[in-house]
Amino acid sequence: MSLIEIAPLGLKEDKLEQIAEYLEELKDALAEVAEEYEDDEAEEEILDTLTDALAYVDDALDAVNDVLLE
Repeated sequence: MSLIEIAPLGLKEDKLEQIAEYLEELKDALAEVAEEYEDDEAEEEILDTLTDALAYVDDALDAVNDVLLE
């Protein structure tokens, strides 16, 4: 079972738009979790890892949006 459902017969642009929406939701959720760790004064290494993960998700979202804008 997948948490993400992409229309298998949709246009590739529609699929990318759906992926962009999921990435935006993931970015928001990850930012909230990172903030919780920061509020709990987690170790710097953990915060750095979560910050890196958030940056990677943001980069992926930017890349998908770049393709959609072409």
